[in-house]
Amino acid sequence: MKDINELNLEVERVRGDINLIKQSVDTIKDNHLVHLEKKVAGINRVLWTVGILIFTQLVITIKTLLMTQ
Repeated sequence: MKDINELNLEVERVRGDINLIKQSVDTIKDNHLVHLEKKVAGINRVLWTVGILIFTQLVITIKTLLMTQ
């Protein structure tokens, strides 16, 4: 069985590990998520642009088909 000093030392090691995990989570939350949000926003912008272009082409095609009949 471990004595009090060994248990206290182990508790301090666990606290240190918890602090490192907290720091890693904060880094991910504050830094990496911001970059991911920017990339997703850029992809979203491209998709909307492509969607509008396709819709415009569809409208032009329908207009052309209706006018030639």
